[in-house]
Amino acid sequence: MLLDHLMRSLRRPDHWLYGSWLDTAVRYRKMRLGLLWLLIPTVVYIWGIGGFLASMQPGLETSRFLAHVGLSYILFRLLSTVMTDATGLFSSFQHYIYDGHLRLTDYVLRCLARSFYYFLLSLPLVLAVAAASPSFAPSGLPLAALGLAILLVNLFSVSVLLGLAGARFPDLGELMGSVMMAAFLITPVVWYPQNAPADTAPGVFMRANPLHHLLLAVRGPLLGESVGAQSWLYLAALTGVGLIAAAMAYRACARRVATWL
Repeated sequence: MLLDHLMRSLRRPDHWLYGSWLDTAVRYRKMRLGLLWLLIPTVVYIWGIGGFLASMQPGLETSRFLAHVGLSYILFRLLSTVMTDATGLFSSFQHYIYDGHLRLTDYVLRCLARSFYYFLLSLPLVLAVAAASPSFAPSGLPLAALGLAILLVNLFSVSVLLGLAGARFPDLGELMGSVMMAAFLITPVVWYPQNAPADTAPGVFMRANPLHHLLLAVRGPLLGESVGAQSWLYLAALTGVGLIAAAMAYRACARRVATWL
């Protein structure tokens, strides 16, 4: 059922692809800077927070650290935005669902596409920072693109699960904000993975954290970081389990969403 609805949504992208861009354009159309406001958080985070943290660590290579922070930040923002929005996904389209538009994959893809637009708009800026790093490896682009595809597939699965759970339990949205704040602390966004050795408690938490492996699969090939076989196996298992769980939950719960709302 999930695969059938997904294929039909992909064949008819008018609702989710155009609708998500319209959401973004309408939000910023009356502002003087328009869509440029989407770049300001990235600039502040890379050169503001990243530069500040680099200055506090004597001997740290600033250009390499800023590239790490920039790529990690936009990837983590993509993950956290989609996962947080997904908890209230179906309630925000309640009127469409009540009118009989019950192909819920349209709303999931719309949520993904909206956050992905933010990611794409910030990407040229972040790639410029990455290119200034001595560890930048253009040859890693194909592998990074594969990592990004894996990340998006996992985001789709998680969005389905969180969307269904959020329709049943409206308080989930409040919880997700706290969860993502805690996840930020144990994900190497503003620190290097090697700062948490495998034989320490922080290292164990980091390696059990799926967000670390999702970020590493995209960032690692571009910045010359080693992405071990263990991370790829972890992501393969995560992707397979996530898709199966999403398909089972969708089959069991999709028809009940209208009554839960």
